[in-house]
Amino acid sequence: MDHYTFINRDAERTSLDKCANDTITYSDRFIPLNSSDLSVTFAFHQPPISSDYLPTKRRRDSSSWSPIQQINSNGDEFRRAVIVQAMLPRNEDYFSRRLFKFRAKERRINIIDTPKRDAYSLTPFSWNVERLMRRPLKKQRNISVVPYQMLAFCDQLGLKDDFYMSILDWSSDDVLSIGVDSSVYLWSKSTTQGHTLAVGTVDGLVQLWDARTSQLVKSMKTHQGRVGCLAWNESVITSGSNDRFIAHSDKRSPADCFRILPGHCSEVCGLEWNLEGTHLSSGGNAGELFIWNRTNPTRIYSLTHHKAAVRALSWSPHTHNVLASGGGHLDRKICFWNTSDGRLLGSHNAKAQVCNIEWSKSENELVSSHGWWKNSIVVWKYPDMEKIITLKGHTYRVLYLAMSPNGEDIVTGAGGEDNTLRFWKVFDTIKNVWKEKVSCLKSSELIR
Repeated sequence: MDHYTFINRDAERTSLDKCANDTITYSDRFIPLNSSDLSVTFAFHQPPISSDYLPTKRRRDSSSWSPIQQINSNGDEFRRAVIVQAMLPRNEDYFSRRLFKFRAKERRINIIDTPKRDAYSLTPFSWNVERLMRRPLKKQRNISVVPYQMLAFCDQLGLKDDFYMSILDWSSDDVLSIGVDSSVYLWSKSTTQGHTLAVGTVDGLVQLWDARTSQLVKSMKTHQGRVGCLAWNESVITSGSNDRFIAHSDKRSPADCFRILPGHCSEVCGLEWNLEGTHLSSGGNAGELFIWNRTNPTRIYSLTHHKAAVRALSWSPHTHNVLASGGGHLDRKICFWNTSDGRLLGSHNAKAQVCNIEWSKSENELVSSHGWWKNSIVVWKYPDMEKIITLKGHTYRVLYLAMSPNGEDIVTGAGGEDNTLRFWKVFDTIKNVWKEKVSCLKSSELIR
Protein backbone atom coordinates (compact mmCIF):
# COMPACT_ATOMS: atom_id res chain seq x y z
CA MET A 1 0.00 0.00 0.00
CA ASP A 2 1.37 3.43 -0.96
CA HIS A 3 1.86 6.02 1.75
CA TYR A 4 2.42 9.77 1.56
CA THR A 5 4.47 12.13 3.70
CA PHE A 6 6.04 15.60 3.65
CA ILE A 7 9.77 16.41 3.67
CA ASN A 8 10.89 17.58 7.14
CA ARG A 9 12.87 20.81 6.56
CA ASP A 10 14.21 20.91 10.13
CA ALA A 11 15.56 17.40 9.80
CA GLU A 12 17.22 18.36 6.56
CA ARG A 13 18.94 21.39 8.10
CA THR A 14 20.19 19.24 11.04
CA SER A 15 21.63 16.66 8.72
CA LEU A 16 23.27 19.51 6.76
CA ASP A 17 25.18 20.61 9.87
CA LYS A 18 26.35 17.08 10.58
CA CYS A 19 27.30 16.25 7.03
CA ALA A 20 28.57 19.50 5.56
CA ASN A 21 30.37 17.71 2.79
CA ASP A 22 27.18 16.04 1.55
CA THR A 23 25.09 17.70 -1.12
CA ILE A 24 21.34 18.03 -0.29
CA THR A 25 18.65 18.93 -2.86
CA TYR A 26 15.65 20.90 -1.55
CA SER A 27 12.22 20.32 -3.10
CA ASP A 28 8.60 21.39 -2.60
CA ARG A 29 7.16 18.27 -4.14
CA PHE A 30 4.72 15.97 -2.38
CA ILE A 31 6.69 12.68 -2.51
CA PRO A 32 4.90 9.33 -2.13
CA LEU A 33 6.73 6.69 -0.06
CA ASN A 34 6.12 3.00 0.39
CA SER A 35 6.78 2.90 4.09
CA SER A 36 4.75 0.91 6.57
CA ASP A 37 5.55 3.22 9.51
CA LEU A 38 4.10 6.36 7.91
CA SER A 39 1.73 6.71 10.83
CA VAL A 40 4.68 7.60 13.07
CA THR A 41 5.48 10.64 10.91
CA PHE A 42 1.88 11.80 11.05
CA ALA A 43 1.76 11.30 14.80
CA PHE A 44 4.67 13.63 15.53
CA HIS A 45 3.44 16.46 13.27
CA GLN A 46 -0.32 16.55 13.99
CA PRO A 47 -1.81 18.03 17.18
CA PRO A 48 -3.71 15.81 19.55
CA ILE A 49 -7.02 14.59 18.10
CA SER A 50 -10.32 14.77 19.84
CA SER A 51 -11.75 11.45 20.84
CA ASP A 52 -14.94 12.22 18.93
CA TYR A 53 -13.19 11.45 15.66
CA LEU A 54 -12.01 8.00 16.76
CA PRO A 55 -14.03 4.83 16.22
CA THR A 56 -16.69 4.17 18.81
CA LYS A 57 -15.18 0.97 20.16
CA ARG A 58 -11.73 2.59 20.65
CA ARG A 59 -12.77 5.83 22.36
CA ARG A 60 -10.97 6.66 25.57
CA ASP A 61 -10.52 9.54 27.90
CA SER A 62 -8.92 12.40 25.97
CA SER A 63 -6.70 13.37 28.94
CA SER A 64 -5.01 9.95 29.16
CA TRP A 65 -4.96 9.17 25.46
CA SER A 66 -1.80 9.61 23.39
CA PRO A 67 -1.32 8.93 19.68
CA ILE A 68 2.06 7.29 20.40
CA GLN A 69 0.38 4.64 22.56
CA GLN A 70 -1.96 3.65 19.75
CA ILE A 71 0.62 3.31 16.98
CA ASN A 72 1.74 -0.17 17.85
CA SER A 73 -1.64 -1.45 19.04
CA ASN A 74 -3.82 -0.38 16.15
CA GLY A 75 -2.05 1.66 13.45
CA ASP A 76 -4.82 1.39 10.87
CA GLU A 77 -7.45 3.01 13.08
CA PHE A 78 -5.05 5.77 14.07
CA ARG A 79 -4.14 6.43 10.46
CA ARG A 80 -7.81 6.65 9.53
CA ALA A 81 -8.45 9.13 12.33
CA VAL A 82 -5.54 11.33 11.26
CA ILE A 83 -6.77 11.41 7.65
CA VAL A 84 -10.29 12.30 8.80
CA GLN A 85 -8.92 15.11 10.92
CA ALA A 86 -6.78 16.48 8.08
CA MET A 87 -9.35 16.18 5.28
CA LEU A 88 -12.64 17.07 6.99
CA PRO A 89 -13.57 20.21 8.98
CA ARG A 90 -13.97 20.17 12.73
CA ASN A 91 -17.72 20.70 12.65
CA GLU A 92 -20.17 18.17 13.92
CA ASP A 93 -23.02 19.67 11.82
CA TYR A 94 -21.06 18.81 8.73
CA PHE A 95 -21.30 15.09 9.46
CA SER A 96 -25.00 15.28 10.24
CA ARG A 97 -25.90 16.60 6.79
CA ARG A 98 -26.99 14.22 4.06
CA LEU A 99 -25.00 14.48 0.88
CA PHE A 100 -27.57 12.69 -1.25
CA LYS A 101 -31.32 12.76 -0.89
CA PHE A 102 -33.32 10.12 -2.72
CA ARG A 103 -37.09 10.42 -2.95
CA ALA A 104 -39.81 10.28 -5.56
CA LYS A 105 -40.53 13.58 -7.32
CA GLU A 106 -43.82 15.01 -6.19
CA ARG A 107 -46.31 15.65 -8.96
CA ARG A 108 -47.61 19.18 -9.12
CA ILE A 109 -51.28 19.58 -8.49
CA ASN A 110 -53.70 21.00 -11.08
CA ILE A 111 -51.32 20.33 -13.99
CA ILE A 112 -53.01 18.73 -16.99
CA ASP A 113 -50.76 16.29 -18.78
CA THR A 114 -50.97 17.27 -22.45
CA PRO A 115 -48.63 16.81 -25.44
CA LYS A 116 -48.02 20.57 -25.34
CA ARG A 117 -45.98 20.38 -22.14
CA ASP A 118 -42.32 21.33 -22.37
CA ALA A 119 -41.31 17.90 -21.10
CA TYR A 120 -42.59 16.30 -24.33
CA SER A 121 -41.13 18.88 -26.71
CA LEU A 122 -38.90 17.49 -29.46
CA THR A 123 -37.09 20.80 -29.84
CA PRO A 124 -35.21 23.03 -27.37
CA PHE A 125 -38.03 25.59 -27.62
CA SER A 126 -41.25 25.72 -25.65
CA TRP A 127 -44.65 25.22 -27.20
CA ASN A 128 -45.41 28.96 -27.21
CA VAL A 129 -42.13 29.74 -28.96
CA GLU A 130 -42.76 27.07 -31.57
CA ARG A 131 -46.24 28.40 -32.23
CA LEU A 132 -44.82 31.90 -32.60
CA MET A 133 -42.16 30.67 -35.03
CA ARG A 134 -44.73 28.85 -37.16
CA ARG A 135 -46.96 31.89 -37.38
CA PRO A 136 -46.79 33.53 -40.81
CA LEU A 137 -45.32 36.98 -41.03
CA LYS A 138 -47.74 39.87 -41.01
CA LYS A 139 -48.14 41.38 -44.41
CA GLN A 140 -46.44 44.73 -44.50
CA ARG A 141 -48.58 47.65 -45.56
CA ASN A 142 -47.35 49.42 -48.64
CA ILE A 143 -48.36 53.08 -48.53
CA SER A 144 -47.87 54.96 -51.75
CA VAL A 145 -46.08 58.28 -51.40
CA VAL A 146 -47.88 59.55 -54.51
CA PRO A 147 -51.56 60.60 -54.28
CA TYR A 148 -53.87 58.54 -56.48
CA GLN A 149 -55.87 61.63 -57.42
CA MET A 150 -55.36 65.40 -57.33
CA LEU A 151 -57.75 68.28 -57.93
CA ALA A 152 -56.23 71.64 -58.81
CA PHE A 153 -58.24 74.87 -58.64
CA CYS A 154 -57.83 77.82 -60.92
CA ASP A 155 -56.75 81.22 -59.65
CA GLN A 156 -60.37 82.46 -59.51
CA LEU A 157 -61.32 79.61 -57.15
CA GLY A 158 -58.55 79.66 -54.56
CA LEU A 159 -58.55 77.80 -51.26
CA LYS A 160 -58.20 80.04 -48.22
CA ASP A 161 -54.89 79.85 -46.40
CA ASP A 162 -56.53 80.57 -43.03
CA PHE A 163 -55.61 78.52 -39.94
CA TYR A 164 -58.89 79.43 -38.18
CA MET A 165 -61.23 78.11 -40.86
CA SER A 166 -62.40 74.57 -41.66
CA ILE A 167 -63.73 74.30 -45.21
CA LEU A 168 -63.31 70.57 -45.99
CA ASP A 169 -65.39 67.58 -44.87
CA TRP A 170 -66.21 64.02 -45.99
CA SER A 171 -69.63 62.84 -44.88
CA SER A 172 -70.75 59.34 -43.89
CA ASP A 173 -72.75 59.22 -47.15
CA ASP A 174 -69.48 59.45 -49.12
CA VAL A 175 -70.03 63.06 -50.15
CA LEU A 176 -67.08 65.44 -50.17
CA SER A 177 -67.78 69.12 -49.53
CA ILE A 178 -65.37 71.98 -50.06
CA GLY A 179 -65.94 75.67 -49.43
CA VAL A 180 -64.34 77.98 -51.97
CA ASP A 181 -64.85 81.71 -51.57
CA SER A 182 -68.62 82.24 -51.12
CA SER A 183 -69.69 78.87 -52.58
CA VAL A 184 -69.77 75.25 -51.42
CA TYR A 185 -68.97 72.48 -53.89
CA LEU A 186 -70.09 68.88 -53.43
CA TRP A 187 -68.37 65.91 -55.00
CA SER A 188 -69.64 62.33 -54.86
CA LYS A 189 -68.84 59.08 -56.64
CA SER A 190 -72.52 58.20 -56.91
CA THR A 191 -75.55 60.23 -57.89
CA THR A 192 -77.08 59.87 -54.44
CA GLN A 193 -75.98 62.67 -52.14
CA GLY A 194 -76.41 63.40 -48.45
CA HIS A 195 -79.39 65.01 -46.85
CA THR A 196 -78.35 68.08 -44.86
CA LEU A 197 -75.33 70.35 -45.26
CA ALA A 198 -74.33 72.85 -42.54
CA VAL A 199 -72.50 76.01 -43.54
CA GLY A 200 -71.07 78.75 -41.33
CA THR A 201 -70.76 82.31 -42.65
CA VAL A 202 -68.74 85.40 -41.78
CA ASP A 203 -71.95 87.10 -40.60
CA GLY A 204 -72.42 84.67 -37.68
CA LEU A 205 -75.07 82.57 -39.45
CA VAL A 206 -75.37 78.78 -39.46
CA GLN A 207 -77.25 77.67 -42.57
CA LEU A 208 -78.75 74.27 -43.27
CA TRP A 209 -79.02 73.21 -46.92
CA ASP A 210 -80.69 70.29 -48.63
CA ALA A 211 -77.83 68.69 -50.54
CA ARG A 212 -80.13 66.97 -53.04
CA THR A 213 -82.13 69.99 -54.12
CA SER A 214 -79.52 72.66 -53.24
CA GLN A 215 -82.21 74.60 -51.34
CA LEU A 216 -81.75 76.57 -48.13
CA VAL A 217 -83.74 74.87 -45.38
CA LYS A 218 -82.96 76.96 -42.33
CA SER A 219 -80.79 79.92 -41.35
CA MET A 220 -79.92 80.51 -37.69
CA LYS A 221 -78.31 83.58 -36.17
CA THR A 222 -76.14 82.05 -33.48
CA HIS A 223 -73.03 84.30 -33.28
CA GLN A 224 -71.90 87.88 -33.57
CA GLY A 225 -68.81 87.08 -35.61
CA ARG A 226 -67.39 84.66 -38.13
CA VAL A 227 -68.29 80.98 -37.70
CA GLY A 228 -65.04 79.08 -38.18
CA CYS A 229 -65.88 75.51 -37.10
CA LEU A 230 -68.89 73.19 -36.95
CA ALA A 231 -69.54 69.74 -35.48
CA TRP A 232 -72.58 67.45 -35.86
CA ASN A 233 -74.04 65.34 -33.04
CA GLU A 234 -77.14 63.57 -34.41
CA SER A 235 -79.65 66.38 -34.95
CA VAL A 236 -77.63 68.96 -32.99
CA ILE A 237 -75.18 71.22 -34.81
CA THR A 238 -72.50 72.86 -32.64
CA SER A 239 -70.76 75.99 -33.87
CA GLY A 240 -67.73 77.98 -32.73
CA SER A 241 -66.97 81.60 -33.59
CA ASN A 242 -64.48 84.40 -33.09
CA ASP A 243 -66.95 85.94 -30.65
CA ARG A 244 -65.55 83.35 -28.17
CA PHE A 245 -68.84 81.46 -27.70
CA ILE A 246 -70.03 77.94 -28.54
CA ALA A 247 -73.64 77.48 -29.58
CA HIS A 248 -75.86 74.36 -29.76
CA SER A 249 -78.66 74.37 -32.33
CA ASP A 250 -81.22 71.70 -33.15
CA LYS A 251 -82.38 71.47 -36.73
CA ARG A 252 -85.78 70.24 -35.53
CA SER A 253 -86.34 73.23 -33.26
CA PRO A 254 -87.68 76.58 -34.52
CA ALA A 255 -85.26 78.41 -32.20
CA ASP A 256 -81.90 79.51 -33.48
CA CYS A 257 -80.03 77.91 -30.59
CA PHE A 258 -80.96 76.30 -27.31
CA ARG A 259 -77.66 76.62 -25.40
CA ILE A 260 -74.66 78.95 -25.30
CA LEU A 261 -71.35 77.81 -23.82
CA PRO A 262 -69.13 80.65 -22.55
CA GLY A 263 -65.60 80.23 -21.28
CA HIS A 264 -63.18 80.79 -24.14
CA CYS A 265 -61.12 83.97 -23.99
CA SER A 266 -60.19 83.82 -27.70
CA GLU A 267 -61.58 82.61 -31.01
CA VAL A 268 -62.92 79.05 -31.03
CA CYS A 269 -61.05 77.25 -33.83
CA GLY A 270 -61.66 73.55 -33.06
CA LEU A 271 -64.72 71.44 -32.18
CA GLU A 272 -65.12 67.67 -31.96
CA TRP A 273 -67.77 65.39 -30.39
CA ASN A 274 -66.78 61.96 -29.11
CA LEU A 275 -68.20 58.83 -30.73
CA GLU A 276 -70.88 58.39 -28.07
CA GLY A 277 -72.00 62.00 -28.40
CA THR A 278 -71.73 62.64 -24.66
CA HIS A 279 -68.68 64.92 -24.50
CA LEU A 280 -67.48 67.83 -26.59
CA SER A 281 -63.90 69.05 -26.95
CA SER A 282 -63.18 72.63 -27.97
CA GLY A 283 -59.93 74.40 -28.76
CA GLY A 284 -59.16 78.11 -28.73
CA ASN A 285 -56.65 80.45 -30.26
CA ALA A 286 -54.95 81.14 -26.91
CA GLY A 287 -54.03 77.47 -26.32
CA GLU A 288 -57.27 76.65 -24.49
CA LEU A 289 -58.65 73.11 -24.51
CA PHE A 290 -61.97 72.47 -22.77
CA ILE A 291 -64.08 69.35 -22.23
CA TRP A 292 -67.85 69.81 -22.04
CA ASN A 293 -70.73 67.57 -21.10
CA ARG A 294 -73.69 67.39 -23.42
CA THR A 295 -76.20 68.26 -20.74
CA ASN A 296 -74.11 70.69 -18.70
CA PRO A 297 -73.32 74.26 -19.85
CA THR A 298 -70.27 74.37 -17.53
CA ARG A 299 -67.02 72.87 -18.75
CA ILE A 300 -65.79 69.74 -17.00
CA TYR A 301 -62.04 70.12 -17.53
CA SER A 302 -59.70 72.84 -18.66
CA LEU A 303 -56.64 71.15 -20.12
CA THR A 304 -53.69 73.51 -20.06
CA HIS A 305 -50.61 72.21 -21.81
CA HIS A 306 -50.56 73.78 -25.27
CA LYS A 307 -48.85 77.12 -25.83
CA ALA A 308 -50.53 77.99 -29.14
CA ALA A 309 -53.87 77.68 -30.91
CA VAL A 310 -55.54 74.26 -30.59
CA ARG A 311 -57.23 73.46 -33.89
CA ALA A 312 -56.57 69.73 -34.33
CA LEU A 313 -58.89 67.54 -32.22
CA SER A 314 -59.78 63.85 -32.60
CA TRP A 315 -61.26 61.18 -30.30
CA SER A 316 -59.83 57.67 -30.37
CA PRO A 317 -62.21 55.00 -31.74
CA HIS A 318 -60.16 52.26 -30.05
CA THR A 319 -59.78 53.49 -26.45
CA HIS A 320 -62.60 55.04 -24.48
CA ASN A 321 -62.14 58.67 -23.31
CA VAL A 322 -58.82 59.23 -25.13
CA LEU A 323 -58.49 62.55 -26.95
CA ALA A 324 -55.68 63.68 -29.26
CA SER A 325 -54.98 67.39 -29.67
CA GLY A 326 -52.45 69.38 -31.67
CA GLY A 327 -50.97 72.82 -31.12
CA GLY A 328 -50.03 75.62 -33.47
CA HIS A 329 -46.70 76.95 -34.65
CA LEU A 330 -45.43 78.06 -31.22
CA ASP A 331 -46.40 74.74 -29.64
CA ARG A 332 -45.97 72.03 -32.32
CA LYS A 333 -46.99 69.21 -29.97
CA ILE A 334 -49.47 66.33 -30.23
CA CYS A 335 -50.97 65.59 -26.81
CA PHE A 336 -53.07 62.67 -25.58
CA TRP A 337 -55.57 63.10 -22.77
CA ASN A 338 -57.67 60.91 -20.53
CA THR A 339 -60.91 62.88 -20.43
CA SER A 340 -62.37 60.82 -17.60
CA ASP A 341 -60.01 62.50 -15.11
CA GLY A 342 -58.35 65.25 -17.20
CA ARG A 343 -54.93 63.60 -17.04
CA LEU A 344 -52.25 64.09 -19.68
CA LEU A 345 -51.24 60.67 -21.04
CA GLY A 346 -48.32 61.90 -23.10
CA SER A 347 -47.09 64.44 -25.62
CA HIS A 348 -44.94 64.27 -28.72
CA ASN A 349 -43.05 67.05 -30.43
CA ALA A 350 -44.13 67.02 -34.08
CA LYS A 351 -41.58 69.75 -34.94
CA ALA A 352 -44.15 71.53 -37.08
CA GLN A 353 -47.48 73.32 -36.81
CA VAL A 354 -50.21 70.72 -36.22
CA CYS A 355 -53.24 71.54 -38.38
CA ASN A 356 -55.34 68.34 -38.30
CA ILE A 357 -55.48 64.94 -36.59
CA GLU A 358 -57.53 61.90 -37.59
CA TRP A 359 -57.55 58.44 -35.99
CA SER A 360 -57.51 55.31 -38.11
CA LYS A 361 -60.68 53.24 -37.87
CA SER A 362 -58.91 49.91 -38.42
CA GLU A 363 -55.57 50.25 -36.60
CA ASN A 364 -54.34 52.05 -33.49
CA GLU A 365 -52.74 54.72 -35.67
CA LEU A 366 -53.36 58.35 -36.51
CA VAL A 367 -52.56 60.74 -39.32
CA SER A 368 -51.70 64.40 -38.90
CA SER A 369 -51.23 67.27 -41.34
CA HIS A 370 -48.69 70.01 -40.68
CA GLY A 371 -47.93 73.55 -41.66
CA TRP A 372 -44.86 75.62 -40.91
CA TRP A 373 -42.31 74.48 -41.75
CA LYS A 374 -42.89 70.90 -42.90
CA ASN A 375 -46.07 71.11 -45.07
CA SER A 376 -46.39 67.32 -44.83
CA ILE A 377 -48.73 64.49 -43.81
CA VAL A 378 -47.44 62.00 -41.23
CA VAL A 379 -48.84 58.59 -40.21
CA TRP A 380 -48.04 57.68 -36.60
CA LYS A 381 -48.19 54.46 -34.59
CA TYR A 382 -49.87 54.96 -31.22
CA PRO A 383 -48.84 54.95 -28.37
CA ASP A 384 -45.14 54.81 -29.28
CA MET A 385 -45.63 57.65 -31.79
CA GLU A 386 -43.36 55.85 -34.21
CA LYS A 387 -43.40 57.56 -37.57
CA ILE A 388 -44.67 55.09 -40.17
CA ILE A 389 -44.47 57.25 -43.26
CA THR A 390 -44.27 60.90 -44.27
CA LEU A 391 -46.23 62.05 -47.32
CA LYS A 392 -44.97 65.13 -49.11
CA GLY A 393 -46.21 67.06 -52.10
CA HIS A 394 -47.97 70.17 -50.84
CA THR A 395 -46.01 73.38 -51.09
CA TYR A 396 -48.17 75.33 -48.61
CA ARG A 397 -49.57 74.57 -45.18
CA VAL A 398 -51.77 71.46 -45.19
CA LEU A 399 -54.62 73.16 -43.35
CA TYR A 400 -57.40 70.82 -44.44
CA LEU A 401 -57.79 67.07 -43.95
CA ALA A 402 -60.78 64.71 -44.03
CA MET A 403 -61.16 60.93 -43.88
CA SER A 404 -63.40 58.80 -46.06
CA PRO A 405 -66.27 56.90 -44.42
CA ASN A 406 -64.57 53.54 -45.06
CA GLY A 407 -61.49 54.71 -43.16
CA GLU A 408 -59.03 53.89 -45.95
CA ASP A 409 -58.55 57.18 -47.81
CA ILE A 410 -57.82 60.73 -46.74
CA VAL A 411 -58.03 63.98 -48.66
CA THR A 412 -55.75 66.90 -47.90
CA GLY A 413 -55.89 70.50 -49.07
CA ALA A 414 -53.60 73.50 -49.08
CA GLY A 415 -54.19 77.10 -50.13
CA GLY A 416 -51.88 79.75 -51.41
CA GLU A 417 -49.85 78.90 -54.47
CA ASP A 418 -50.50 75.18 -53.90
CA ASN A 419 -54.30 75.44 -54.23
CA THR A 420 -54.86 71.65 -54.61
CA LEU A 421 -56.73 68.73 -53.09
CA ARG A 422 -54.84 65.43 -52.95
CA PHE A 423 -56.25 61.94 -52.25
CA TRP A 424 -54.13 59.35 -50.46
CA LYS A 425 -54.70 55.72 -49.46
CA VAL A 426 -53.01 55.24 -46.10
CA PHE A 427 -55.04 52.77 -44.01
CA ASP A 428 -56.35 49.23 -44.41
CA THR A 429 -59.96 48.14 -44.64
CA ILE A 430 -61.88 48.24 -41.40
CA LYS A 431 -61.86 44.81 -39.77
CA ASN A 432 -65.10 43.30 -38.53
CA VAL A 433 -64.49 42.99 -34.81
CA TRP A 434 -67.82 41.27 -34.14
CA LYS A 435 -67.48 37.50 -34.43
CA GLU A 436 -70.24 34.94 -34.37
CA LYS A 437 -70.42 33.21 -31.01
CA VAL A 438 -70.25 29.43 -31.23
CA SER A 439 -72.74 27.65 -29.03
CA CYS A 440 -71.33 25.07 -26.65
CA LEU A 441 -74.36 22.85 -27.41
CA LYS A 442 -73.39 22.37 -31.06
CA SER A 443 -72.30 18.79 -31.46
CA SER A 444 -70.38 19.61 -34.63
CA GLU A 445 -68.11 21.97 -32.68
CA LEU A 446 -67.20 19.41 -30.01
CA ILE A 447 -64.41 16.83 -30.08
CA ARG A 448 -65.48 13.44 -28.83
